[in-house]
Amino acid sequence: MFPLTLSMGTLGRMTSDGTRQTRGTVEVHRWLDSVRGITQTVATAQPLPQVLELIANTAAALMGYEFCGVLLPDPSGSRLTIEGSSGLSREYIDQVNADHPVLLQQGTAPEAPSSRAFRTGKPVAIADIQAEPQFAPWGGVAREQGYRSMISVPLLESGQRAIGTLNCYRRGTHNFGQQEIALLSVLADHAAIALTTSRLRSDEARRMDELVRLNAELHTQRDLLEKSEVIHQKLTDIALRGGGVPGIAVALANLISRAVLIEDAQGAVIGRSSVDAGLPDEKTRAGGRADPSPAFEVFPVLLNDSEVARIWTATGSRTLAPLETRAVEHATVVTSLELLRARTAEEAQWRLQGEVLNDLLLGEPSAMDSIHARAERLGHNLKVEHTLVGVSLAEMAQEDVNVCLQQALRRINAWASTQRPRPLCTIHHDRIVVLIPSPSGRSEEESTTEKIRRMAVSRHPKATATAVSRGPVSELIMYPRVYRSVAGALNMLALGGRTNASVTLDDLGLVGLLLQLDDSSQLLRYAGQALGPVRNHDETRGTELLKTLRTYFAAGQMNAETARLLQVHPNTVAQRLRRIQVLTNRDLSRPDQAMDLAAALAIGDVADSKFLPADDRAGPAPLATR
Repeated sequence: MFPLTLSMGTLGRMTSDGTRQTRGTVEVHRWLDSVRGITQTVATAQPLPQVLELIANTAAALMGYEFCGVLLPDPSGSRLTIEGSSGLSREYIDQVNADHPVLLQQGTAPEAPSSRAFRTGKPVAIADIQAEPQFAPWGGVAREQGYRSMISVPLLESGQRAIGTLNCYRRGTHNFGQQEIALLSVLADHAAIALTTSRLRSDEARRMDELVRLNAELHTQRDLLEKSEVIHQKLTDIALRGGGVPGIAVALANLISRAVLIEDAQGAVIGRSSVDAGLPDEKTRAGGRADPSPAFEVFPVLLNDSEVARIWTATGSRTLAPLETRAVEHATVVTSLELLRARTAEEAQWRLQGEVLNDLLLGEPSAMDSIHARAERLGHNLKVEHTLVGVSLAEMAQEDVNVCLQQALRRINAWASTQRPRPLCTIHHDRIVVLIPSPSGRSEEESTTEKIRRMAVSRHPKATATAVSRGPVSELIMYPRVYRSVAGALNMLALGGRTNASVTLDDLGLVGLLLQLDDSSQLLRYAGQALGPVRNHDETRGTELLKTLRTYFAAGQMNAETARLLQVHPNTVAQRLRRIQVLTNRDLSRPDQAMDLAAALAIGDVADSKFLPADDRAGPAPLATR
């Protein structure tokens, strides 16, 4: 039976204070209490789902419906979904929302009553859903839920735009009268106001939460910036006080309470904290830069967009906090500036050293008068004996050689800065030249030469280096001649394929002695007379007699071994040797005559190496051009 309405007569009852209260008055109070309940729920900022449930329950209680639901558009605006309900089962709600949606953008499919009410802004009532063909898609779920009639009333915002619908259902068939629809519309208006207010309060609360969060973040950022400034100042003070990169590493470790290691671009350690627990070893650092372990982190130090160093920090089981990360980032900046300062000073030192050493090796008379004073200003004493070491690099492209020479010089200079008295280093004509003051004996000369050679290629496993030393040198006028001898030895070793060794000129025997001769014209004339016919034969007929003779002596004058090395038949070797004996008028079976030809070959090799490349030429032209 239809519930009491606001106009159901004046029958009533007497209250305790003697006031007669009509049934209409009671109903008004009940409606007012229900609306007040919705208002209070919204005023106390209850969650939207709770407000929607209250609207559905209020409609069911006031109007006596078995089921009620509040439908709202989904985020896409393409369908209505049940968001609040009274009496409806969870299964029904899920089926309607997922399997039988109420579409707002209609095609050829039947339009749901809720969709039509939402679209038109007017109530849509169905007295018997079984007699309504348009309701067929929802007939099955309606029977399962147990209702036979329904009404959908739009929830209008400001009385104009629909923001949802209030759906009410009865178990049996039911004609929804004008008065009932009017009451539902009044309730729907209150529900729309409550829904709009709840959304506004939710949006306001969300904005307030966002403002609170942003305010907290601003405070955090301010504190972080203030602390970062303090950190930057501490690290900068360390650099300004001359602590250098080692001081930066120690200060950073104290700031973040973790072990710190700083290495240059070649992997050499240039700074380390006193405690190194958790830091990777050299092998791990070399192989793990692209994918560092969770136990440590690596930060690049950039200078002009190029990586000049790396900072490694131990993390253990805990990653760096934002302030700790900021501290490391500041450390990378300060380290970059410190490296730039050191590099600038280093390059100035190198330039001055290079000028002194180049003038010394070239023997320019105009520069020799002041060279002692210039060297002393750089901390070097050229009045004491020195050993000259020359180093050449091989097995790489020319552009790589230039880079490697600079890097090698940096490492050798770093070593030289720890020696007393300090060696003098520079790059001269694509070779590294080192003057080592007063080495004590041949063994020390050899070990130091090998150490320098190894430093030259320590960070380039594919490169090879050859080092030749000559000492002692006591007078300024000797340096140009000694350098030419060392350069000639390096060239000769390169011609012979010996590009990964350390030798002294004394190790080269007769060749070493010949390389030290300034006037070799008589020796060259002798070599030309002895081997000139053989050389002419090779040049005019395209033979390889000189190569065969050289290989023959290298193979211990064994025909079979010579043939193996030349990859020819032994008979061919024998024929070539006979031709050489005829051309030179010498018998290779006689030791004295064989020694004449071997000496002539050595002199030719010395000549070729001594006058190549062009920057080392002096004296007569090489045999090949005579």
